[in-house]
Amino acid sequence: MSPFIRYALMRILLFFLVALLGYAAGMRELLLVVFALVVSALLSYLVLGGPRRALVERLEQRTAQRREKVAARDAERQRSGRVSAAERDAAAEDADDDAQRESL
Repeated sequence: MSPFIRYALMRILLFFLVALLGYAAGMRELLLVVFALVVSALLSYLVLGGPRRALVERLEQRTAQRREKVAARDAERQRSGRVSAAERDAAAEDADDDAQRESL
């Protein structure tokens, strides 16, 4: 199971357990919802550290993989000489900016 889905399900389950306890204690309506939100958020911070770390590690891995793919694609485009008009314009603007800074 995906770390995101597992963590989300655990948070939802924790919210409903706290809400059930609040309901059993006599809380109703808005007070019950606010109580359940606040207490379940605090408990999830304390109790769900492991699943949260697993989720963060997975997100960091996927981000690193995407960055590697983008870097490889950009390197291939530069090697092959295929550059978009926007990239050529940006490079020209950068060169103009550099030339203006040097002249100052």
